[in-house]
Amino acid sequence: MTDRLMSDSTMLEKYGLKNGDSFDAKFSKVSIENIIFFTVAAVIYALESMFDSFKADVEQRITNAVVASIPWYHKICLEFQYGDELVYDEKTSEYHYPEVDESKQVVKYASVRDNASGVDILVSTDDNGTPAALSDDVLKVFKQYLNARKPAGVLADIHSYQPDYLRLQLKVQYDPMVLNSDGSMISDDQVFPVEQAVKRYVSGIIYGGVFNKTKLVDAVQNATGVVDVVLENVATKPVTRLEYMDITGNNAKSVAGSFSIQSLKESIKYVSEL
Repeated sequence: MTDRLMSDSTMLEKYGLKNGDSFDAKFSKVSIENIIFFTVAAVIYALESMFDSFKADVEQRITNAVVASIPWYHKICLEFQYGDELVYDEKTSEYHYPEVDESKQVVKYASVRDNASGVDILVSTDDNGTPAALSDDVLKVFKQYLNARKPAGVLADIHSYQPDYLRLQLKVQYDPMVLNSDGSMISDDQVFPVEQAVKRYVSGIIYGGVFNKTKLVDAVQNATGVVDVVLENVATKPVTRLEYMDITGNNAKSVAGSFSIQSLKESIKYVSEL
């Protein structure tokens, strides 16, 4: 502000000053002009500080706010610590664990689906790399945990099942120069490329995802020694059903969130010609 004053020709004329004069040399610390400039600068600084403080407060409130989205539900499912007590935080108005202990985080898989009245949640623990149902005791505590953390009024339908059984009927034309008639490699009869391809595809389906016939056929077709493949039938049986049911379309969604292949070796028929 002082520079603007000392460069303004009208003000220089009014004050009887010349170009090149400095403000500090011509005006004392207690002059009216100095006091006015100091007051204006102090007010501007105070106003900017207030704006900065308000912005920081709003950003903090946004950060602390619970946004109950599908990813948020998935995140808090995996944060569950069996055996630990939740603590209520007065500042954030949320429940949380005082310390994170990954050894107690027994939920390793979670699937959250939106419905008209709330959310459907599937959770599983891990058994040697495969989803497995939570025990009744753990599931009971998990439901209490989620009820404390979710927004009030939201209905959550929570389940944990053993994987759906998956039964296949595959006919595979094999290359006799590469594979034996039982599907094993000629170079190593302990390796079964087709079985490995099926297991790899099924285990690679994302938890809560969809089984796709076309993708299974593609996986088998790309296995070593496979000339052609026909998928004759696919059937599933969740633990909630007594009988297998054929998949008539191209896709199937599991009840449990995952699949487990049954009698795979007996499900594959190797032929020299289709």
